[in-house]
Amino acid sequence: MTHSRRPVLFLALGLVLLSALQLAYRATLPTDGWSVTTSDAFNNPDWVYWQNLVGQPSLLMGGDTLIAVGDQSVTGTATLTQLPPPPYWTAGNQAALTISRDGQQQTISVPVVNWNWQAWWKYNIATISQFINLSGVLILFATGLFAFWRRPDIPSAQALLMLCTVFLANAMSGLLPDGLSVQFNQLAYYLTRFFSYMIFGVLLAPSLLTFTLLFPRPKQVIQRHHFLVFVPHALGFLLLLYLLSGGIEAINWYTTMAMVLASIVSLIHSGLTQREALSRAQMRWVMGGLVIGLGSALLTFPPAFGWIKDPFWAEVLNSSPNLGFAVLGISLAMAILRYQLYDIEVIIRKTLIYGLLTGLLALVYFGSVVLLQSVFESIIGESSPIIIVISTLLIAALFSPLRRRLQVTIDRRFFRRKYNAQRVLAQFAQTAQSEVELEALAADLQRVVMETMQPESVSIWLKPVKQPTRP
Repeated sequence: MTHSRRPVLFLALGLVLLSALQLAYRATLPTDGWSVTTSDAFNNPDWVYWQNLVGQPSLLMGGDTLIAVGDQSVTGTATLTQLPPPPYWTAGNQAALTISRDGQQQTISVPVVNWNWQAWWKYNIATISQFINLSGVLILFATGLFAFWRRPDIPSAQALLMLCTVFLANAMSGLLPDGLSVQFNQLAYYLTRFFSYMIFGVLLAPSLLTFTLLFPRPKQVIQRHHFLVFVPHALGFLLLLYLLSGGIEAINWYTTMAMVLASIVSLIHSGLTQREALSRAQMRWVMGGLVIGLGSALLTFPPAFGWIKDPFWAEVLNSSPNLGFAVLGISLAMAILRYQLYDIEVIIRKTLIYGLLTGLLALVYFGSVVLLQSVFESIIGESSPIIIVISTLLIAALFSPLRRRLQVTIDRRFFRRKYNAQRVLAQFAQTAQSEVELEALAADLQRVVMETMQPESVSIWLKPVKQPTRP
């Protein structure tokens, strides 16, 4: 690895180390031992207790909304607000918490404890969804580090490493809940605020935008003016100063959204302007990762609409977007390493076909169920099990013709060369049935191979016919 590339690696590892240190520091702070969630992100956010992680007997219950600690109100502080710790906020003491439960306020005594390994395990690995979330982030970071280690001289590999590092630093910060332990400690407050919240607009979105400006090749304006590549991170630094000076927290999320949209526009621009075969193949890898990543996000819809009743599979499907991010990271790394780039076209094509097919069939199925149910209820006054049978038969009848139609449409729109190749091969098959002249058939075969496979040269070898020996 060249000396000029080492600062990027040191910066990435330093960010991970700093996030790990702040997490270790937070683990030493006193806490009530519960995981919490927020009732609203921006409008009057409140702490809502979710799960007793430490396991210390407590009068708290899941769903309780925290109102005050002693005589200090904490209503509306769930977006991280620095609060002075009460004198009794040390492990081994009891804290008087005012909570709202079922619309009624009451004051209860809650033990103040320390975090332990069992609490960390329960919060991060005890369930399948939490395990998938953590695994997806680790895979993403590993792919970014591997791509950088193999090709440290490529600017996009450096940007990918920083992007994956920011994902990991943010995920590490979330390995412990915020809660009162963060609110009552000034250092933990600022560290958590940066790594868990500010980091999206300050580092993550700028890293994503920088990557799209450099991949697959740096854009021409950046090649002419190298300093422009630092503009996204300069904007992130200005955002950090604004937030630390007491700026509106929502600006962080608006900035993140704007940079993500700019990144999408940058990728589209690269896809439309890149003319080299290698660059276009790299873009196909990126598009393949995006298709699979976004497709994994669609897997959250079945449990959200109640189509999946089993708790285990509902939890797995709800965690699928995190693995989608890992797949996207792998596709980006493969594109940078330029490994078997042209194979991804098959994955993109099949994913588009069967993804759209599944969505359309699901729409037809549930639409027919709703329509037939209303028809049956208007005729006989109640629904009938025959509705499911009819809808299932309709889906079975539509599967093959709809798949063929989607395949033709997608090939015509997005894979025109493959679509034309299929047409040429079909025409050659008809010609081969009627052509009797060997030379004409050989010339036609050479033409078909050149049009479909585009090799450097074509030659036809004919097995010599062994002449029968005379007796």
